[in-house]
Amino acid sequence: MTMLTSIQTSTTRPFALRAAVRLAHLRRFINRFFAGVIARHEAHAVRAALYQLDDRELRDIGICRGEIESSLEDLAQTRARLQQPGWH
Repeated sequence: MTMLTSIQTSTTRPFALRAAVRLAHLRRFINRFFAGVIARHEAHAVRAALYQLDDRELRDIGICRGEIESSLEDLAQTRARLQQPGWH
């Protein structure tokens, strides 16, 4: 191996590694952003569907009209906890 090859390999590898790490961070950021957008849209759709139910239908699923917001918050917290890394 020549001196030139040795220098090129040692300078290229750290740059490639840094680039790969930055791309991984960017990919993770984009994934989290879109997951948040999707979760917000899902929560809005569920909220709209629950408010369209009458009191009897709400009672059948175990909530009353005044508990819709708190129930949705509880579900969001449960979902966030289940999506944490390492949760099984």
